[in-house]
Amino acid sequence: MFTKTAVANEVAAAGRRQARRRGFTLVEILTVVVILGIASAIIIPQMGTRDDMRAKAAARTLVADLIYAQNLAISTGQVVYVRFDVAANSYSLLTNPANAKAKKGDPVEHPLRGEGEDYVTQFGPTSRGYEQVKIESAVMNGVDLPFQPEFTVGFDEIGSPHVWCYDTDQRNELASGTVIVKAGQFTNKITISAATGEILVD
Repeated sequence: MFTKTAVANEVAAAGRRQARRRGFTLVEILTVVVILGIASAIIIPQMGTRDDMRAKAAARTLVADLIYAQNLAISTGQVVYVRFDVAANSYSLLTNPANAKAKKGDPVEHPLRGEGEDYVTQFGPTSRGYEQVKIESAVMNGVDLPFQPEFTVGFDEIGSPHVWCYDTDQRNELASGTVIVKAGQFTNKITISAATGEILVD
């Protein structure tokens, strides 16, 4: 027969055993700390730079401007060009391109910036929000060899793309077109498809 003391001791011992089972061992705690340390060493530096977001935002801006140029050409029936200047880290929308012209063509007016404002997009230190962004490369290849590589793409009245050669002041069908924008170690590649003018981002 059990006495009150024996029952109380048995209950207390069971409680201690159960309390011991609820805790974590030192090995389990150290394992979690090591995993958290490794994860934070990989993730936190990338979160701090936000260069991935800057590169994506620049790519979205460029795609929107290319689509605008294409739509403007379709709606007006006039060929609209996008001229890339990698050295100046910018691009501009033009019509009637010619090497002899001061701005290499007739500038398209920006629809949002006000009357008389040229449609020029600038990346780099002087551009708010795009300070760390640069145009790594802009290569437009025509179907014919003398039109490879070029830096100006145009869209005609049906939205079909071609390249412009400033050396000869002539145009040629686009065979391939790529623009790479970069922020820090992150890059985005924008591709312009031949014939259709479809614009893709990788």
